[in-house]
Amino acid sequence: MKNIILGFLQVFIVVAISPFIKTFIHKIKCILRGQKGPSLFQAYKDLYKLFNKEVVISKDASFISRIAPYMVLISTLWAVTFLPVFSKYTLLSFSGDIIALVYILAFGIFFIALYGLDQGSAFGGLGSSREVTIAALAESSLMLIIFTFALQTGSTNIGEIFEKVHEIGLSSVPVSFAFALISLLLVSLAENARIPFDNPETHLELTMVHEAMILETSGRHLALFELSSYIKLAIYLTVASNLFFPIGFYKETSILLLALSIVIFLIKVLLFSIPVALIEMSIAKFRFFRVPEILTLAFILSLISLIVYHV
Repeated sequence: MKNIILGFLQVFIVVAISPFIKTFIHKIKCILRGQKGPSLFQAYKDLYKLFNKEVVISKDASFISRIAPYMVLISTLWAVTFLPVFSKYTLLSFSGDIIALVYILAFGIFFIALYGLDQGSAFGGLGSSREVTIAALAESSLMLIIFTFALQTGSTNIGEIFEKVHEIGLSSVPVSFAFALISLLLVSLAENARIPFDNPETHLELTMVHEAMILETSGRHLALFELSSYIKLAIYLTVASNLFFPIGFYKETSILLLALSIVIFLIKVLLFSIPVALIEMSIAKFRFFRVPEILTLAFILSLISLIVYHV
């Protein structure tokens, strides 16, 4: 019973803070531009407004357009059930679950790409083809990063990986982790439609990837897509912060340690959000034809990480 409560609590926290993280990154970018920026709770207000608006669907759209927003949200929520946030006790856990997490997220990409194609517009098809290309190129790097940590900890259970990484602590982090960290940063930016791979703040034909697929979405369906993208970013930040900043992941479940580990987790995730904002303020979106070059660099770095660990 205790494990189930902790599992639900971890899912709730990731879902609850995901809109805040989105606005937090945007707020940092606004401050760096010299602007005041929106309230840190603006994403919650936007979601509330969208959930209360009517859904408009083309008469030519198939059932894919009706179910895809829900399937994308289900896939991200499903992935969160595997994710240890501050405790190893998750709702779902088995050997190989970190690999399952990656492919459950890919399940969401499959449905959002179908949604883009189902709109029957040039923008939807363009966005879907670009999204699938980026996902295919990023997958190999992500798997190599996972294998690096799986070999180090002797497990593909994500809870055991986090637990052993935290037992090792910051004092004995291998050099190979630096390569893995940079590679995971590049993959996270690509998978979450961030600059330099995509620009979620624009609706220009030459720059759109994620926005092109949901350009004709409205109301509740748009809210589901947006919430799913926020949760997905929170998942990547949780994985990165727990792998590369191994503090605050406790075995004990006393109330005091539980509260402390939640606070530390929130601080870690916000700290790992700052580089995303700094990168987006430092460089412009690259042409799509340069995306394979950057993701090839991510693959090479993840491969070096794996090799260096064994040298």
